[in-house]
Amino acid sequence: MAVTSLYSKNQVMRSISKLLTLLAYIVSVGCSKETANHNLYLEGSYSGKFIVSYKNQDQTFTGDVTVRFKADSFFCTANKNRFPAGGSGTYEINGDQIIFKDKNVWTADFDWALILNHNYTYLVDGNDLTLTKAPHQNNSYIYKLTKD
Repeated sequence: MAVTSLYSKNQVMRSISKLLTLLAYIVSVGCSKETANHNLYLEGSYSGKFIVSYKNQDQTFTGDVTVRFKADSFFCTANKNRFPAGGSGTYEINGDQIIFKDKNVWTADFDWALILNHNYTYLVDGNDLTLTKAPHQNNSYIYKLTKD
């Protein structure tokens, strides 16, 4: 009787294990599709202004910028004065955040927060897209863009 009972418990445990594995797979596929759908939502080219405000120097700089999204990749144009510095790589959307992962090598002679990299809050209003970096050393970094 003990052997039969042990055999039944093993079958139940295998069934539960398979069910949990299947559930984990379904959840992971569902989450990756959600990110992919958000990325497709932003896909295209956006042009506008980049604005940086240095609070400790009481200075604001602006520059023309274009940001392109394709699948999970991005490309940001640069200006000679590095307002903005540009950037390119991959990105993902998590809630109201876009996490940019720049793949370039940069020199150390400028403010690296001018690179489109790391976390930005995004807001879409019709064809307008605003990207706002969390304050970095009390400075603000904002992209105000319109879909081309």
